Amino acid sequence: ARTVEAKAIACFTVGGSTAQRASKKRPDVPIMAISPLKETARQLALSWGVYPDLSPPNSFDTENFRDMLRYACETATRKGLVKNPNDLLVVTAGFPFGTPGAANVIRVIPAAGPSHWDSSL
Repeated sequence: ARTVEAKAIACFTVGGSTAQRASKKRPDVPIMAISPLKETARQLALSWGVYPDLSPPNSFDTENFRDMLRYACETATRKGLVKNPNDLLVVTAGFPFGTPGAANVIRVIPAAGPSHWDSSL
């Protein structure tokens, strides 16, 4: 996140381990932990620099990573973690979503959303 001057880190997580690992590094930017589980969101609220987001059921398609990226941009903007459409987000997730401890995808994206992304995302 520091190298690309990202404004926030977004972690899609079910159990919280991805966001907790990021929190232990004490990054200079906020960590947004997006989870479908209330218990995980509550637990992550106690982690350093983590802003949990309890994602409502069906708020994004877990089979479509681009849709997950869209949700991360919308949520970061709504929470005020990014202010400018050109602000960058570092997004991590385990794919397929819900695989414990499998943060195997990372993307750096502009917060403007899908209309500003190239087709490789």
